[in-house]
This record gives sequence, C-alpha cells and structure tokens, in this order.
Amino acid sequence: MGLCVGDCHDSGAVTIADLITMVDIALGELPVSACTAGDANGDGEITIDEITIAVNNALSDCGMG
Repeated sequence: MGLCVGDCHDSGAVTIADLITMVDIALGELPVSACTAGDANGDGEITIDEITIAVNNALSDCGMG
C-alpha cells in the first residue's frame, strides 16, 4: 500500500482526527512526529497544501475507492 497523505495512524483512511492533528502541527501545537504521513514532501513541516491533499484523501478514501 502506498503512502496516503494525512493517514496519521496507517489505517488506510484519513479521519477528522487525523486532519485536526495536522492542523495542530501546522499551528505549532504538536511536533511533526505526531503525523509523519502528513508531511508529504518530507521537509519537516505540515503546510496548507499538505492539509488540502489530506482533505481530498479523506473524501476519497485515499484513492482506494
């Protein structure tokens, strides 16, 4: 199975809890280690473009529909 951006718990789906975790990381409330799957480009940050990808993955079951 390939990486699903935003799937913090490797469950095969992005949940609301995963998205909240990513926003908390983007705001500096949590370390990136709380959701390494959210750091799509591996730069050590979670940015709005990565959150947008994760939202799309949440809506499409990570493209595994």
